[in-house]
Amino acid sequence: MRRAAGAYDNQAKGVRGSTLVEFALVFPLFALLLFGSIEFGWYFYVEHTLQYATREGTRLALVGGTLAGPNGTQMTRVASIVATIQNDASLAVNPAKIAISIFPITAPYTNPTGWQGEQNAGNPGDYMRVVTQYNYTFLTPLIAQFFPGGSVLQAETTYRNENF
Repeated sequence: MRRAAGAYDNQAKGVRGSTLVEFALVFPLFALLLFGSIEFGWYFYVEHTLQYATREGTRLALVGGTLAGPNGTQMTRVASIVATIQNDASLAVNPAKIAISIFPITAPYTNPTGWQGEQNAGNPGDYMRVVTQYNYTFLTPLIAQFFPGGSVLQAETTYRNENF
């Protein structure tokens, strides 16, 4: 038995309307998942890059190494450590916004009072700590509401200066 052509047209219009409603209901959730995945992927990339930069600065520090400055003169140990960390972290963040602290520690190997902002590369044989901090601000507004003021990422390493 054959149906009239108009019956198919009415049925197709109803299907298109329900598809649009389903899309309108599902799309915000899909967009949240997509942008949330991208946002947290970038967050963990920044965190990993900060850890990498801190580790590389520490490698230079523990052997007592220094870098040549832009004009060819040798930089101080502290300036070399800071430059290494900033250069390696510049892949993901603005290096000027990284707070870098370098300070000696003693038993029980906790951070001394007033350690933030200190930059002292220590002497041969000293136990040292490098702490880097970066304030990460989320780009996605919905996620940023859960982290007002951003999130402070911190990486730290502890090492002993070699006898250089």
